[in-house]
Amino acid sequence: MKILNISYALPSKKVANEDLIKEVIRRNKDELTPQTQSDLEAMFRRFFRMSGSKFRFHRAAGEKALTLAVKAGQKALEKTGVKPEDIDLLIYAGVSRGWIEPATANLFQSELGLKSATCFDILDACASWIRAMAVARSFLAQKIYKKVMIVNCECGFKEHANFDIPKAEDLEHSFSGFTIGEAATATILAADDEDETDDSIYSFKTWGGKHGLCKIPLPNASEFSTNGDTDGLKPMAFFTSPGELLSFTIRKLVGHFNETREVAERVHDIVFGHSVSVASTTKTASMIGIDTSSVFETHDRFGNTVSASLPLGMAVAEEEGRLKRGMRVLLLMGSAGVSTAMASFKY
Repeated sequence: MKILNISYALPSKKVANEDLIKEVIRRNKDELTPQTQSDLEAMFRRFFRMSGSKFRFHRAAGEKALTLAVKAGQKALEKTGVKPEDIDLLIYAGVSRGWIEPATANLFQSELGLKSATCFDILDACASWIRAMAVARSFLAQKIYKKVMIVNCECGFKEHANFDIPKAEDLEHSFSGFTIGEAATATILAADDEDETDDSIYSFKTWGGKHGLCKIPLPNASEFSTNGDTDGLKPMAFFTSPGELLSFTIRKLVGHFNETREVAERVHDIVFGHSVSVASTTKTASMIGIDTSSVFETHDRFGNTVSASLPLGMAVAEEEGRLKRGMRVLLLMGSAGVSTAMASFKY
């Protein structure tokens, strides 16, 4: 499978850590005493230092998620010279969406003029894009489709961030939402030429019993709860248990990598990890014996862009000359679920 192009689009509003702290204080001012405000600000700054978050992009007033995703898709088509009618499969991959039914892919099939494409969604939290890549690879290898586009549009900060934080001790389970950045990406794929061999490797593992560590619950979440793990959660608000989630996921991702010998034994020129935080990416790379200088980090500039983090990282790295054709690429993903994923391929 060949990656013909990865394009991206960002919203226009660049948001610093202090901007978010001020907004939280503003929204909770009637509940905060001077001391609790001071404690909350101090905890926010400590958590931001720990995560390595500095900036992220959010939609400004009047900007729509739809516009960003269409822009990314149009850029990808233009850069590859692929006509819209040449795309015969569209996969929408990601968390953000405007409805549960029908598949969000239908919207972009229409808006991008992909009249020859059938389409569907893949939803697996932050692992959605890498899952979609593996699915697309299988279809292309079987010659079921010739050209595939994967679109994601992770624009959900204002919809899912929980600003209801009247005291510092309430911040822990909501903080991860404030590291979220927004981005849309479009990836165009094609089958390898007849004389080329696809030696790419994709591998996935899941520990479903840990699904309660990270959630955006629907209003009826209790109907699907077996042990009260949704009790007290605010519908549609991003919830995490960050300490347990990170430690468990990193441990499992390291084990998964070491067990996947065909990946672990390869030498990779550049590494892209899910940018949930700078510290987690560096720690994971060090634990699996990867030179951290080969890791391309995006969290400090763009925040946690959910399932867009891997394609956004690759697109920016290529723009900046860090990713070049012929390089051996390693993708590492730890996602809510908990699922771990990795891919190794020549770009």
